[in-house]
Amino acid sequence: MHHYLSALCLSLFLGSADLLAAEPATTEAGAVSPPPQLSITWLGGPTMLLEFNGFRLLTDPMLGSGQHAFIMGDPNEPFDLKRGPNIKEHARLTALPETDLSQLDLLLLSHAHEDHFDQQAQSQLDKGLPLLVPEHDLGALQAKGFTAAQSLAWQQSLEYQAGAGHIRITAVAAHHSADPAIDTLLGAGNGYWLEFSQGSWSKRLYWTGDTMPVGAVLTQVQTLADSRGALDILVPHLGRVGTPGPLGQISMGASDVVDMARALQPERLLPIHHSSYALYLEPISVLAEASAGEDYQLDLPQEGVTLHY
Repeated sequence: MHHYLSALCLSLFLGSADLLAAEPATTEAGAVSPPPQLSITWLGGPTMLLEFNGFRLLTDPMLGSGQHAFIMGDPNEPFDLKRGPNIKEHARLTALPETDLSQLDLLLLSHAHEDHFDQQAQSQLDKGLPLLVPEHDLGALQAKGFTAAQSLAWQQSLEYQAGAGHIRITAVAAHHSADPAIDTLLGAGNGYWLEFSQGSWSKRLYWTGDTMPVGAVLTQVQTLADSRGALDILVPHLGRVGTPGPLGQISMGASDVVDMARALQPERLLPIHHSSYALYLEPISVLAEASAGEDYQLDLPQEGVTLHY
């Protein structure tokens, strides 16, 4: 399936993604300086490298590879909710892109489930790196030695200097399930609204984390868009994980993403959390077909390809 998917991603890859590019600035000496840009490299699964003015931010690090990429319960299998799922090894279906992760400024975590922060990443990454996490996961990550972990509650913001620009990150609610009991069982997670700005140039990105498009989530994001400016890039987590198991659906499918996009009206849609792992059930071709005629532009890069916005 992933060979077909690679061909599909190649055919749908939309090139430079230079949405709303700023006019070049002119210095006193008359030299033209390049406009700011946000660069995004999807590394597979929920993992993205975002770069802005030299600031490098990595989301939900998944660094394992091969047939034994990570160890976690399988929400797609039948199991007794009281006893928990079968803990097993999960396969990565695609190669992990070669990327320099030696100089990172921030790790951004939606939640600490092993399909979003795998054993290899926990072992490999510097435990002194700044790490933004949901309140629910802070204690467990500190106990694992992540000394610079910091929680960010829903609707709280932090700001970072990025060269001559700024990055403001606001935590947004993420509800793993539309069923309140299952959502509570799985623990509270975060999505993030990220604003990249320099002078009159800005980009606004909503990275959903593992959430369903429930009313509380959409209301928070719409409030941010109303107060901070329209959404440029929506980055939804897909896969339609869990549908055969007792937890039910615990990540969005194509129809959920289209509904979310219609509500939030982004200029661009950059889906992740699909194709890389056997855990993901719904192929990305379903979203590609469902997006026909929608107002957003769909970006479907291959893993390791960098888009510039």
